Amino acid sequence: MRVLIAACLMLAGCATQGPPPERLAGCWIARGENATRTMRWLPDPERPGVLRGALLRYSGEGVAESVNYTLEPRGEGWVYCTQAEDAASNCLEVAQGGRGSLEGGRVFIDSHRDGLRISVLGAGPERVLFRGQRDGCD
Repeated sequence: MRVLIAACLMLAGCATQGPPPERLAGCWIARGENATRTMRWLPDPERPGVLRGALLRYSGEGVAESVNYTLEPRGEGWVYCTQAEDAASNCLEVAQGGRGSLEGGRVFIDSHRDGLRISVLGAGPERVLFRGQRDGCD
């Protein structure tokens, strides 16, 4: 199991080159049979260096789910935060290179060509938050 986790960290370190904002900024789409999900990451006009993200899931009846996120610099790294309307935000450290512990969870932001994959790895199985392709921000 430790070998598997070490291999995942090394692979993620290779796949997540460059600063997280460069990998994440812009608009993304994931088309499915029953729903379409979009994710937009744009600069926060009130906080320089921070990106605001919005995940929308559309079904045949309109917007079925909406979740807001931020990507913020913290210390020498970055944190990926889920913004809840009725509670404090939940932030996880973004994996960069092969350093750091998975304790408490870590967000992996992998972009390659026109694809984006955001996942959380920690105790338990990997949880994919979004997987999609680049889309125009119209």
